[in-house]
Amino acid sequence: MTTASISETRQQLSVFLNQVKRNREDVIIQNRGEAEAVIIPFTDYDLLQEARERRRRQQVIAELKQIAQEVGARNQEMTTAEAAEISDEISREAINNLINQGKVVFEE
Repeated sequence: MTTASISETRQQLSVFLNQVKRNREDVIIQNRGEAEAVIIPFTDYDLLQEARERRRRQQVIAELKQIAQEVGARNQEMTTAEAAEISDEISREAINNLINQGKVVFEE
């Protein structure tokens, strides 16, 4: 792994890019001794993006589960029929809004 200042990076960017590409060696870019960024191979960047997306999905799933638990706790006494009725009402309202906005047209 190579560490370089911002000014060194400016002067030797093509050298560092070749080093990253050829040796798959990361380059840490520092500003006043503090790490600010890293130049990494693009394949590693793809892996990082995939990991970030997996983590984001896991967070969303955890949040949805928490919401489901909270809603379930608040509505323990609601019957399945009552839930279906509310669902139908929300669906009709959403469809009517789309019709009013001209985004949905039903042929007669």
